[in-house]
Amino acid sequence: MITENKIVLRFLFLFFGLLMFPFPLNVIPKLEFIQNFLSDGYHIIIPWIGKHILQLNYEITVFTNGSGDTTYDYVLVLFFVVLAIIATIVWSIFDRNERSYEKLNYWFLVLLRYYVGYIMLSYGMAKVIPLQFREPSFFRLLEPYGDSSPMGLVWTFIGASKAYTIFSGLAEVVGGILLFHRKTVVLGGMILIPVLANVVLINFCYDVPVKLYSSELFLMMLIVMAPHSQRLLNVILFNKPTKAIEYKEQFVIKKRLRIKNTVKWIVVAFFLYSNIGDSIESSKKYGPSAPKPALYGLYEITDFKINSKEVMPVVTDTIRWRYISIERLKSIQLYKTDMSTVRYISKIDTISKKIELTHSKDSTKIFTLNYSKTDSTMAIKGIIAMDTIDCKTKRLDKKDFLLTSRGFNWINEYPFNR
Repeated sequence: MITENKIVLRFLFLFFGLLMFPFPLNVIPKLEFIQNFLSDGYHIIIPWIGKHILQLNYEITVFTNGSGDTTYDYVLVLFFVVLAIIATIVWSIFDRNERSYEKLNYWFLVLLRYYVGYIMLSYGMAKVIPLQFREPSFFRLLEPYGDSSPMGLVWTFIGASKAYTIFSGLAEVVGGILLFHRKTVVLGGMILIPVLANVVLINFCYDVPVKLYSSELFLMMLIVMAPHSQRLLNVILFNKPTKAIEYKEQFVIKKRLRIKNTVKWIVVAFFLYSNIGDSIESSKKYGPSAPKPALYGLYEITDFKINSKEVMPVVTDTIRWRYISIERLKSIQLYKTDMSTVRYISKIDTISKKIELTHSKDSTKIFTLNYSKTDSTMAIKGIIAMDTIDCKTKRLDKKDFLLTSRGFNWINEYPFNR
């Protein structure tokens, strides 16, 4: 049992049930509308609570996005806590029988195990196939350490090593898979508790806006391991003997047991298939396997003329270009000498050797440039904002940066700490 206290068990079941719902329905194809329906309802309820009950001095207009630590998310959790407390009180009033809660305990743990396992598969596969932490972009490589955010530093640190990224992902994947079979739950928990504790610490210490959600997952994992805590303490800390786990099968009829086991492994296979498939598909769209633009590379300006006049590189200059970054399809980033940036939506015509640029913030600003290219250089000519641009560049690659070229070394006679 998670706990012998029925009131606590009721609250935990209701609160974490609200956090997880509509799982597992929302992972079934064609049932995504359930999640959308719930979200639409919460988007009405939560702002109303913030305004009329909590009386916040600002309206909640930002919902869960890349950040899971929005005001909306915190108020939503508060709403679930209050809702679970009210429902627990009502449940306790109407259910005063001395019944056993073994079945509720069993199915609650099953739901927690499968939810955390599925989420760990999702996050883990996004690392095994590097999607969450990709190799540092040209933008990161050009940015001074001091200008990066703590979160940006973490993303760069982890993404700089593909091996470390894959290893951390495998820990999540293996731990997640082990949760799907109750005889391997303890091993899965022993892997995932330190993994999730590390994730929570990174999120808190480096201001990664998944603090709330990662903490919830960590608490779920602690609950999953709660029935085994005394056994583990006896073995690891107190040096005491412990009894083997006696698994009580909920399905005593063999036919029902076979159906249960069949459904279980179908679900596990589907979780694996959907997560692996989604990661591979995402990798083809925007990950390591995504197609690169025709002129991929970082181009450093060696000569720059504007209206036929040579402009010398001065670090405070806001006119002369310093770099041209072409890393993603339909996107070009220009760096001025003072390292200010301008992003353009681009169309590259490799036949006519033309680049069409559309200002990312003003679609009426459209410019066409001609280019000529070799393996290591590119020359660009054209008119931008009534000025004639003529520049020559040399092509750089990510291997031209120490962070991405240093690599692994068995022997280091001296520390290479730069």
